[in-house]
Formats: sequence, structure tokens, C-alpha cells
Amino acid sequence: MKDQYANYVVQKMIDVAEPGQRKIVMHKIRPHIATLRKYTYGKHILAKLEKYYMKNGVDLGPICGPPNGII
Repeated sequence: MKDQYANYVVQKMIDVAEPGQRKIVMHKIRPHIATLRKYTYGKHILAKLEKYYMKNGVDLGPICGPPNGII
């Protein structure tokens, strides 16, 4: 997530994921927020997440995987 190119992949995942998948991605990223703040490219991901939170009023509540178990 802190790579200059890989951060674009993560940002695109956030953009195109279905709501349940996006919630899982966000839960996976959340433990790494402090580390991502230290990296220029990580900050891009955090900005995308903040934009999504502000725009959609996302509630991360309890996580549960998709019914078929595939992300």
C-alpha cells in the first residue's frame, strides 16, 4: 500500500468494490493507518478513504465476509 504504483491498485479496489467487499478492504487497511500516514503514497489511500467516508457516511460496524467467501 505504500508503493508508488501499488497504492493505485488499492485506490481502484476501493472505487470499484461492491459495498461488502469495500467494507472488508477498509477493515484490512484500518490497522495500517498510522504507518500509511508516514508515506506519501499511503496518504493517497487515506485521502481516498476519507473522501469515501465523507461522501457516503460509511459505517464500518461489524465485519462479515461475503456469503460465498470470495473477496
